[in-house]
Amino acid sequence: MDLESIIYKDPTIVNPQKGDLLIAEPLLDEPYFKRSVILLLDEDNNQGHIGLALNKITPVSLQDLFPDWKAGAEVPVYSGGPVEADRLFMLHTMGDRFEGSMEVSPGLYVGAKLDDIIDYINNNRYADGNIRFFLGYSGWSRGQLTSEILKNTWALNPNPGHTDVLTGAEDLYWRREVRRLGEKYRSWLLVPSNPAFN
Repeated sequence: MDLESIIYKDPTIVNPQKGDLLIAEPLLDEPYFKRSVILLLDEDNNQGHIGLALNKITPVSLQDLFPDWKAGAEVPVYSGGPVEADRLFMLHTMGDRFEGSMEVSPGLYVGAKLDDIIDYINNNRYADGNIRFFLGYSGWSRGQLTSEILKNTWALNPNPGHTDVLTGAEDLYWRREVRRLGEKYRSWLLVPSNPAFN
């Protein structure tokens, strides 16, 4: 049996754009990207791509980053990727409630002023599903992401919908998004996260 023909698919869409999801192939073993799901935020100034890994939770809370902010203790922080890992990003579903927000796709926004975020969480408590914080981001140079998709490193979902994009984490999140890719990718779910267990 040819394992590659079962796991790897010929990509039919190779035009990654803002709002698309990248789902890592099941045997990708790079520490930051193993079983990751990445939301593409935009193209950068050099026509590369930038995005945030949505499902990689860290042991860090917002209080670890802002020690005087007690309400931040209940707010988890995710790893958005290996680039500028000391830079904080926020995704949210609250439209232009926060000044400085930019719409990534219908109903999903990136960015805000830190003071507005603190005020909101202090007055409303943190609720998973509405806001998610990330340290660092993922980046690809011009043409690099398209090349990786063609090599089957990533599956591209250009119509993900975003009703639950800010809920769930780790392997369960990845498995949910693989299921949404459809029957063509069902074999991915059969690959153990550690190939030694096969």
